[in-house]
Amino acid sequence: MRTSLFIISFLALALVGACGSESAGGPPPKVAEARAERDVADGAAKLSSTVTVRFDRAFTLAENRVPLASLFELEVPDPTRGAAATKRVLFSKAEAKPETRTITLAVDSLVPDGSKLKVANKAFQAGAEGEMVVEVKSDLTLPLVVLATTALMPGNPGLFDAAVAPEVKAEDRDPQAQRAALVAHLEKRGAGAATTQKALAHYDAMPAAAIPSPKVRAALAALTGTFAEPAIDSLLTDRNCTGQPVAQIVIQPPPGFPKLIARVTFTGSQQRILSLNPVLEGDRIEHIMPLLAHEAIHCDAKDTRTEEVVATAFDTFLYLQLVAADPSIVETRTPAGRELNVDAVAMINSGRRFPESVGLLPSAGLKRVLPNTNSTFASFAELVAAAYPSVDNGQPTPEAVADAYVANLAHAAGMQPQSAFNVKYMDELLGRAMDRRVLAADIAALGLEPN
Repeated sequence: MRTSLFIISFLALALVGACGSESAGGPPPKVAEARAERDVADGAAKLSSTVTVRFDRAFTLAENRVPLASLFELEVPDPTRGAAATKRVLFSKAEAKPETRTITLAVDSLVPDGSKLKVANKAFQAGAEGEMVVEVKSDLTLPLVVLATTALMPGNPGLFDAAVAPEVKAEDRDPQAQRAALVAHLEKRGAGAATTQKALAHYDAMPAAAIPSPKVRAALAALTGTFAEPAIDSLLTDRNCTGQPVAQIVIQPPPGFPKLIARVTFTGSQQRILSLNPVLEGDRIEHIMPLLAHEAIHCDAKDTRTEEVVATAFDTFLYLQLVAADPSIVETRTPAGRELNVDAVAMINSGRRFPESVGLLPSAGLKRVLPNTNSTFASFAELVAAAYPSVDNGQPTPEAVADAYVANLAHAAGMQPQSAFNVKYMDELLGRAMDRRVLAADIAALGLEPN
């Protein structure tokens, strides 16, 4: 069933028996609060929750022949059956803590905010009829529960169709036309005057001898104001591991691998040469920007699969920010556009720590990161790593640009910076750094629906 939840913004083992030896006097206590939290173990989000029920006064449990957990149940929304549909969910375990006036309940599912908790009165008064009903406060809304438990796929399967290289037009090689394109891009992003002025200054100062394509110069300058802005200095100055600016950023078939979209090679003096596949010359600058952010990470001559996974994670995360600013980007079926769209869907369907956000590692319960395709990979990281079978699988050496990206994103995510090549950390970092409004815009732009 298709749902619009994404455009605007589912087991029981009775373990605990009766916990008291005498009935409480007077009426049952009232529920003061019921709060659900998704379970997390070893930094991985689980498809289970703990519900803490706090009562308004001390209580004594009545003797019952049934397990305590069976005297509680949830009524949760069931969007697969309709907007107002609900389903019954049972608890697997209950633990009474009279000293804190609480009962904690274990349930093998996620609990959306606004679910109803039903508490049988006979839990506190033998033979009592009826039940108490209270609304549950949760750390997850219903749309987030759907995102955390359901793989998404494009409603339009053409999003993954074979790509066609765009025609190269005169304006693609016109410096003034590309300067205007840079300004238009910044306006769509909502960049302020200071960011725009700084980006244009970068563009105007870039040496045409080293970067002949004005479109590439515009795309590099457009990284100004993004988390990937450190790429500019790394490529254009000596502030990088080579101690030299890049020798060239040029549109040409990548040496040795002419079908690659982009590749870094080195001169005899270890200056970098960044080769961009000619299919990019007629493409949008928003498709070139992520590639420049990716390739800027590769400073030393040693590459590993982990480095490629993380570099691709950064370029995909940047792409998702750009899509939210200009959804028309996803409609351009170019080679780079198709690759970025595939990676974007895979990142949205991944997330070890925050499966309702984005991530690199497998989400609990999701078998395929690209359902209804021939891909059998379970996560963004697996998908990307498989694209680099000949790259070393050893320990990566630190890359300053990647760590600079982390520092920028960690500040926004409220986390302390760690190594960019710690994949578990990166999975959580990107999940926390992704703005929910941006994610909602991406889901809408990509036309994603529950599988």
